[in-house]
Amino acid sequence: MEKVLYPIKLDGKYGYIDNTGKISIEPNFDYAEEFSEGLAMVSIEENFGFINKEGDIVVKVEYDDAYDFKEGLAIVEVNGKYGCVDNTGKLLVKAEYDEIYDFSEGLAAVKLGYKWGYIDKEGKSVIEPKFLYADDFKEELALVQLGGKLGYIDKLGKEVIEAKYDYAYGFSEGLAVVQVNNKYGYINKSGDTVIAPKYREANSFSEGLAVVEGNGKYGFINTKGEMIISPKYDWADNFSEGFAAVAIKDKYGFIDKSGAEIIPVKFDNVDSISEDLISVEVNAKWGYINKSGKFIIEPIFDEVSKFVDGVAKVIFENRTRYINKSGDYIWKL
Repeated sequence: MEKVLYPIKLDGKYGYIDNTGKISIEPNFDYAEEFSEGLAMVSIEENFGFINKEGDIVVKVEYDDAYDFKEGLAIVEVNGKYGCVDNTGKLLVKAEYDEIYDFSEGLAAVKLGYKWGYIDKEGKSVIEPKFLYADDFKEELALVQLGGKLGYIDKLGKEVIEAKYDYAYGFSEGLAVVQVNNKYGYINKSGDTVIAPKYREANSFSEGLAVVEGNGKYGFINTKGEMIISPKYDWADNFSEGFAAVAIKDKYGFIDKSGAEIIPVKFDNVDSISEDLISVEVNAKWGYINKSGKFIIEPIFDEVSKFVDGVAKVIFENRTRYINKSGDYIWKL
């Protein structure tokens, strides 16, 4: 298993520990981020670069800013312009763009002046900058703005769904949310309306279901537009790992795909599920429960995060610490 490292700050410098709390990379950096695709962004003085998990600098610490690796490339900034480096430090995309998004499905949206287009991983322009807005490619199509309206293009730049929408989302599970006459519905990749625009709010599909709102309450529909979980919630989030966070008034809990209340709607707030534990808030403090709703780690923290390889970053008394899944500290100052 690939080792997981976590950034820590010691005596004003950043380094990394492993999941036992042992220092794996000495604190020699002025700032450090979490690892992404095997590399982590670090800074020395005002410059940014990347290290590997042995602590070796693999992308020179010479950039004005840098962002996490996605699909093998990382965005870097040079004199207010943006380009991309690979994991050997080679500048594959020249820093000549006013804005650039992370690569998605092999292409990245880039902005030159006031127009957006797309480049490939060699930095070659594959769709000329002609859009007022351009989103990531999702399921082979990208949402773009032409003439004040939104539509969808393919990877050749061909407009496959006419730009006629005032508001829309990218595709997810074969469908995309679009707005028609201030109501939201769903289209397929041919541009056909498959779920009529009748909702005041609508989310993208996730795990076969989508959150929709009508008459002030939130419920869930399937890809046929059938209401699977009746709209009775004051807020609802997308399904993830078979669970969805929901709220009634100012209390939160979780339901499963049958609509059964798996975690009682009684917490002040809830966050993500990670490694079978759920972070919840009670009386302005955070802790973790299991999927049966039992507290595994008592709510004593000011902030918490997801567990990764059995370790989570928490904030306690304004200090960053790391805990294991028993709630024991593996790192604290």
